Amino acid sequence: MTRRYESGGSAVGDSNHGTPWVPILLRSATAAAFGILTVFWQSPGVGVLSVAGGLYLLLTAVSVWRMAVLAGTDGEPRIRSLQLLEAAAYALAGIAVLALRSVEGFLVAAGLALVVGGAVELYLWTTSRKTFLPARDWLITGVVSLGTAVILLAVQLMDLGAHAMLGVTGGSAIIIAVMLATSGLGARWDARSQGSQSRPSPAVRQKP
Repeated sequence: MTRRYESGGSAVGDSNHGTPWVPILLRSATAAAFGILTVFWQSPGVGVLSVAGGLYLLLTAVSVWRMAVLAGTDGEPRIRSLQLLEAAAYALAGIAVLALRSVEGFLVAAGLALVVGGAVELYLWTTSRKTFLPARDWLITGVVSLGTAVILLAVQLMDLGAHAMLGVTGGSAIIIAVMLATSGLGARWDARSQGSQSRPSPAVRQKP
């Protein structure tokens, strides 16, 4: 049976009861770590782009896969199928980036994964945000992913190199990290509050 959530609005500031917050925060932490690396690494070359970018794509695949599993458990087979497709795209891209170790390889593999992931998330935001609360975040992640793919192509056409390509990808990762952290921490807080409210209060002893 499909779990119904409150309709309309954004995940930020709305009730997050029932939200699978673990994969949200996992993806946020992955994006934050990658984004911070790109900020503080002074002169990254192709090796850093390939290793850091490949690992980022693989760990993103893991978090998306976790969300797909939870969507299936929650009675959302369509979301599960599309999220598994997205996870596969990120995983294959991560393996390709680690294996090819080139700017061109990163552009093609990461760019295709971002296009697939962005398109899937925008579609699910359009169709499922009223029934599956995490999908409310996917408008932003979808737009950022598609926009990043376009900018990566522009970076390659201007021949700006690995440093610029890593900076663009890291910048988009920071945006995703902040947005998902807000959503995931809110969901975690609501889950804890709901759990504490549902605990039975201790019985009051009556005087003999």
